[in-house]
Amino acid sequence: MTDLLHASGTFDASGLEALIAAGHVRGPALIPGQVQPASLDLRLSEEAYRMPGSVLPVPGERVRALVENLALEPIDLSRPACLARGGVYLVRVQEVLALPERVEAYANGKSSTGRLDLATRVLADGSPRYDRIPAGYSGELWIELIPRSFNIVAQAGVSLNQIIVFRERQVLTQAALAARHAIEPLLFGAAGKPAPADHLFDGRLVMGADLERPIVGFVAKRTHKPLVLAQVGQHSAADFFEPVTRPGGGYLYLEQDRFYILVTRERVAVPADLACEMVPYDPTAGDFRAHYAGFFDPGWGLRNGRSVGLPAVLEVRPHTDDLILRHGQPIAAMAYETLQRPCTRLYGACGNTYADQDGPRLSKHFAA
Repeated sequence: MTDLLHASGTFDASGLEALIAAGHVRGPALIPGQVQPASLDLRLSEEAYRMPGSVLPVPGERVRALVENLALEPIDLSRPACLARGGVYLVRVQEVLALPERVEAYANGKSSTGRLDLATRVLADGSPRYDRIPAGYSGELWIELIPRSFNIVAQAGVSLNQIIVFRERQVLTQAALAARHAIEPLLFGAAGKPAPADHLFDGRLVMGADLERPIVGFVAKRTHKPLVLAQVGQHSAADFFEPVTRPGGGYLYLEQDRFYILVTRERVAVPADLACEMVPYDPTAGDFRAHYAGFFDPGWGLRNGRSVGLPAVLEVRPHTDDLILRHGQPIAAMAYETLQRPCTRLYGACGNTYADQDGPRLSKHFAA
């Protein structure tokens, strides 16, 4: 454990388990799959509240104080409860942190969460920034939930978010990323060849949308039916989504404030000593959001130890204007970071849900 607390980089699964064993992460006993190759799933507790809007604590203020002052009503998640589309909710997390000095954490929604258009952000006491858990933090965590497209049935024990834990996070610079990509390709084109150097931009690998397949994606439908988070593989896709076919003429018209699931043209690979996060390509490229969930664990896009790449799913919502998208148009990017040590428990080795995705894919909640 001492070595982990002095090494720079992001913790892998064995490092996370050592943190838990040392009491730096406390809560109910872990469940299978909760520790991912380089991230830890957070579980909802039974304590939840409907809020009048989004809110952040100021330095020195506890999130619970915001709940006591602002909550409209309590919600008991010890049994299934419906969270209404467009509502804002705060839910306490089962896990409690007592991070060592100089060790901090960063949160993001799980992939299945983003594919449901369920916006989630983590709040920590005294931290005026979403999803950022400061070094040495000790206390509760809360998740803000905003169902955007569907009414959602939630209950305690469900995992919607995950955290990475790190000491001196080591994100690859433009030069380091270019050097690594030249030696071991991290991004591949549609033909399986390594993506050229012009895909590197500002320390990120840039990806475009794939609009040249028969079904390019899905768009969320307006529906009264609730989606039950605990029911995996039990929902009919036709009740919640419509397929989006290949656009004639090459132009895909995306309507303002509608939710689309698309896929990248390029294929991403994450070697055992790295993790990566999907980040905005360029805020000047348009007013839309291309992802909710961003962590890609080591092992993504690896086959028998060799990098071959897998496409990344995009969760797109135009904000202030309609959007016309074309094949290959840059829409998102990947930022890579180094682990403290190579991960031996790679993504896909334990039957992960999206390890074989090869196109636009709905969340695990829908029947195949």
